[in-house]
Formats: sequence, structure tokens, C-alpha cells
Amino acid sequence: MCGIFGIISNKSNLEVGKLIREGLERLEYRGYDSAGIAVVNNGAIELRKKSGRIADINKNGWLDSIPGQFGVGHTRWATHGKPVQHNAHPHLDCTGKIGIVHNGIVENYQDLRKELLLRGHDFKSDTDTEVFTHLIEEFIAKGFDLKDSVIQTVKKCRGAYGVVVIHADTPDYMIVARKESPLVLGIIPGESTYCASDIPAFLPLTREAIILDDDEVAILKPGEVEIYGVHEGKKKNISPFEVSYSIDAAQKSLDGVQFPWYMIKELHEVPQKIKEQVQIPQTDLDGFCKAIMDADHVFITAAGSSYYAALAGKFQITRCGGPYIDAVLCSEFVDLVPKLSKNSLVIAISQSGETADTIEAVRYARDKWNAKICSIVNVVGSSLTRYSDHVLITTAGPEIAVASQKAFCTQVTALSLIGLRIAELHNTISKNEVTMYKEALAATSKITQQILVEQGKIKEIAGKLMDFENVYFLARGISSAAALEGALKLKEVAYIHTEAYAAGESKHGPIALIEDGFPVIFVSPPDETYDRMIGNVMEMKSRGAVVYSIVSATDEKITSISDYTIRIPFLDSKYAIDTCVVPCAFVLQLMAYFISIKKGLDPDKPRNLAKSVTVK
Repeated sequence: MCGIFGIISNKSNLEVGKLIREGLERLEYRGYDSAGIAVVNNGAIELRKKSGRIADINKNGWLDSIPGQFGVGHTRWATHGKPVQHNAHPHLDCTGKIGIVHNGIVENYQDLRKELLLRGHDFKSDTDTEVFTHLIEEFIAKGFDLKDSVIQTVKKCRGAYGVVVIHADTPDYMIVARKESPLVLGIIPGESTYCASDIPAFLPLTREAIILDDDEVAILKPGEVEIYGVHEGKKKNISPFEVSYSIDAAQKSLDGVQFPWYMIKELHEVPQKIKEQVQIPQTDLDGFCKAIMDADHVFITAAGSSYYAALAGKFQITRCGGPYIDAVLCSEFVDLVPKLSKNSLVIAISQSGETADTIEAVRYARDKWNAKICSIVNVVGSSLTRYSDHVLITTAGPEIAVASQKAFCTQVTALSLIGLRIAELHNTISKNEVTMYKEALAATSKITQQILVEQGKIKEIAGKLMDFENVYFLARGISSAAALEGALKLKEVAYIHTEAYAAGESKHGPIALIEDGFPVIFVSPPDETYDRMIGNVMEMKSRGAVVYSIVSATDEKITSISDYTIRIPFLDSKYAIDTCVVPCAFVLQLMAYFISIKKGLDPDKPRNLAKSVTVK
């Protein structure tokens, strides 16, 4: 989850420190506990690092002014070792000649560290990363060059890694290696080469990119890249591609409007992203849908917001005539699914395509049980896409705010489209109904846009909820996915303890906590669960709860028994109601944002969290 950015260039008078710092700031959504930069400067390594956020560390240009010809920086999300200065990356070896940054987990670091200590190495940090530096140091002492030293080192390290290595005595190149942790390269042929955890780091500098595969090591020279397999040592042919989006997509401005936070900017992008998702060609769905219908057993797996999108998608696909689908959290998949039957299929969902738990579930299903993999992912060329038989790329584009919102909305939309295409291909719903559903799904773009325009009521309710320590979210059916997403967002960005339940379950324990003034948010569209929801609302009100309800624009019954309502402008038609999960969730995402800023918090960088969870 950490952010890595490195540069090597033959361009004269390059402000290396400043460029690396700027690249790291574009990756700070991946971690912001500490940061540092190491550069090679005339046969020595200059190192500067501290705990805290990059802007604070760089006061008076402390990082920008680091002298050197090429180097690498890192912004950290702490795993091994507290977020303090001596645990910040980069790390050096005993000679001070080797510098390294790392994203991932070295699972056998304790054994390696013990061996290295016995051989006299001096460790300066509590991190797992530092074993890399000392192992490389040993292999170089045995006569290996830097590339082969890195290869020998990563062969000894179990786990996940994206590593960048610089050496003070090799002024012409740097080394990178990858296994189950993202590394992408940017190149200006003949001039400069960049390495990063994610494309936005180098997007202002070049749009020509190369994605490193697992078990690959690369030599980076100015404007030149050589890639080798870690195990077979064979040189690989390189296939750069042009990044389709511009750096504007990763900035806080949209259509000429400057936003104070990425989260609100990305919420304002949702209407257009839904519109783009609905317009993807049906042929892009056909292989995906056929694989689902041909399977004897279908699972869907994801984590966090993507898992809640999966729950909504499971409902939509089944409603459209698709097969029964088992939903399993990816972190639990290996334990809860000890055996997959023949001809199984797994639908995996991830914003980054690098989520470690999702990758583990997919590899387990594919490698051990020969399951087919269909993935819905937001990043072209990510690990998940490479493990999949069929891939559907969402239209969310770069998502910088740690708390996801665009991805959730486009994932649910994509899954709904899959359900409707299955209905078309297998005649499970009439053509007229499919058309009506598609029109309703397309209309969610306008509905979310109208919600943004008419956001006053959401702001008002945010002000009423901001001081509570506990909030319940209750819903039924597919709306439970929206309730779960809303509860998660409020936890993430406003630090309010929330629980989301199927409304009928509230009687089986949760209702014991209800007392006068306890806030309960109901997601209550007028679907087949509506009449039962009325009973759930009354159960809470009779025990003193303050009821906040998300309802349709024309709602009367639940409005009359609620203390506060947010009215969503969708039509009272079966098709609009069946596709309203995205607008319902969108209202709750927007409400979480307003509560966060009313409390004076940073909604883009919630404490203890980071984007793209690449550790298990």
C-alpha cells in the first residue's frame, strides 16, 4: 500500500529531489505515515526521511533540495514497525552504499533478520524491508553484480514485494523487482525512466508506460529498460502502452472547478462515470456473461466497498435470470471454501486490481481448483486482469481519495449490465423489460447529478449526525448493499462507529442498544420490502430512536413516521426502484463527506487507512 517513485535521467540540471517529492505527493493516498528520499550523489547516497505527511516534511524545501543525479522516494503505510523516523523508507545497508524502498510484506523476515544479525549486520529499523538491503550487500560482497544480487535476494524472501534498489557505485542504472505488489514504469525513450506504484506518479512527465509482471526484475537506465525473469533469467520483449487518461483526471479540478478535496471532486465525477459505464459495448459483456452461465457453481468475491458492490451485483444478476451466486469475502475465501467443484467460476471485483486478499482468493481458485476467473477492475494491466479469463474494466478512472465512491458506483452499474445482458442472451426477461431496465439504469446518471444539485438536505442532516458516536444503518434486500456502503464511509472518513444490518435482524440483538436519541438511518425505497420496513421503523421509534430515512421523491408512509428524510428523485416505476441502489449509496457517500468536513477532518486521508491494500 506504500507509494514508490523513482527517477533516472540523462537530462541536465534536473531537480531530482523536487520531482521525486512531487511524484510521492501524487501517491500519498497509498500511505502517509512517513516519507523519505534517497539519491545517488557523486558516489555517495544522500538520504532524508521523517515521519509525518510529505508537505510537513518538506517545509523549507528539505526534500526538494536533496542533491543528486538519480534516486527513489517512498511514502509509507506502516506494517512492520511504528510510523517513526527510523522506520521510514528508504533504508541503507551497513556500507551506506545501497538504498532500497519496498511495498509489500516479507513473510520470512524474522528468520532472515536473525541470520543476518548473527553474521554481524547492523539493523537501524524495525521493518521487514531492511533485510533486503543486507542480503543485497552480502551478495555483492560475494561478487554478484547489482542485478543478480537483487535476483538472489528476492529468491530468499517469501511474500510480496515491489522494490527499487539504488547503489552509489552504479551511477548508470537502478534495479526494480516485483512480486504481488504493483510496479509500473514510465519512459521517455533516450532520456528518462521512472518507476512507481501507480501511473499518476509520473503522468505529468510521460504517458508511455510499461507494467512489470510478477517475478520480474528490471534494469532502469536513462530512457531505457531491460526486463528479465527472476527464475529463468530470460530477457523479455517490452511492450509499452500509452496511458489513456491525462493528469487532469488525478487532480482536484473538474470542468474548470477547483475542489478542496479529492473525495468531493470524485463524487462530482460519479454522474459522468455512470453514463460512460452504461455506454460500454454489449460485446464487451458477452464473454463474461457466457462464462457465468456455463459454470456449474459461481462465487463472487471482493473486499470493502467492492464487496458491497458484489452483494448488489449478486442480487441483480440473479434477478435477471442468472445463476445462484455465493458471495464470499476475499480474505475468508481460502478458509470458507475448502473445495471448489468442477467447472466453478469466480467473479472477482477490485478497484486497484492489486488487492492482496482478492489476488490470493483468485490464485487459490484458479491454480488449485482450475476455476475460471471473471474480474471487474478499474486499472488496466493490474495483477487481477492478468489472472482472469474475462475482464470488464470500469470507467471510474483514477481514484485518489482513499475512501472509494466512483469505483463502487461503476462496479454496481457494471454488474447490473452483466445481469441485463444475461437476460438478453438467455431470454429470461422480455425484450421490453430489458429496455426499461436499461433506461432506468442510464437514468441513475441524471439522478446522481440532481442529488449533487439539491444537496442542501444532505448537508443539514450531516450537521445533525456529526456529534454522534454510534449510528445504525438498516435496510432490506438489495438496499442492504447501500446501507453497508454508507456505514463504511461514515466509519472511514468521519470516525463514527457504525453498524449496518438487514432490518429484520435488528430485533435479534442490536435493538438492545436503542435508547432515546439513538440515530438510525433507514434505506427505504418503495420496493417489495417496503411494507416490512415500516414495521422496522416503528420498532425503533417506539424505543426512542431518531429515524433518518432515505426515500423516494414521492414517498408518504415512511416519511410520515420518520424524523428526517432525504428524498431521492427517481421515478416510482418498478425499473427505477430496482436500479436505485447506486443513488441510495451515493446519498450516503455524500453525507459521510459532509460530516467529515464539518468535523474538521481530512476526508482524503483517513487515519490508519490507505488505498490499494496490497497486504493480506
